[in-house]
Amino acid sequence: MFGLFKKKKKAEAGMKLRGFPGDLSTVKCLVMAAEKEVKLETELLDTQAGEQDQADYRGLSPFGKHPYLQEGDAVAIGAEAGLAYLDTRGKGFLNPKKAQHFGHQNYWAQVAETISTPVESLLHAAAFGSTADADATDLVEVGLNAFDAALTGKKLIVGEYSYADVHWTAVAHFLVLAGKQDMIDSRANTKAWYDKVKQRPSYASLPSLEDIKQKQLNAA
Repeated sequence: MFGLFKKKKKAEAGMKLRGFPGDLSTVKCLVMAAEKEVKLETELLDTQAGEQDQADYRGLSPFGKHPYLQEGDAVAIGAEAGLAYLDTRGKGFLNPKKAQHFGHQNYWAQVAETISTPVESLLHAAAFGSTADADATDLVEVGLNAFDAALTGKKLIVGEYSYADVHWTAVAHFLVLAGKQDMIDSRANTKAWYDKVKQRPSYASLPSLEDIKQKQLNAA
């Protein structure tokens, strides 16, 4: 049964995240855990080698969705479920305090999702020497242009650090690791936002390019 509908487990049960350092969904969960001051044990799921499609993992996640978050017998699979579960644990809540901000938050989280594949393509080209998708840069540029416009007159996406910022923090981090920081720096609003979020303690918990190359998923 998915963890979102299970009774909270005591912290002593331990929480484990099975994922890949070059996977945006995994990194989003690392950001959320750090923001909530939740300690995570980690286990590598080598998606580069196709472990998400192997029988043992499909026994846990029938469609191969990842990452896989477990605390006792509570389980949450994928970024959406993992982020929601982590937000019920630890310190505070990242959902906006003002009701009118919910839709705005969720929309920009979805925009970040729409460019996740091209962002990962650019990162994997830098980390593993693969060929980036031909249209990856153009697709990311479209998303960043919209994001930059939405940040006009704002420091964060919906006033306070939210789910949307978690999604875009992971996107920005991967772009920097991919050698594409100019895509951030060339957009004044996005650069100001990035300069702010990278000062948060959670940013220091994110994998380096070397971690990704070595397929090393560090505990959070």
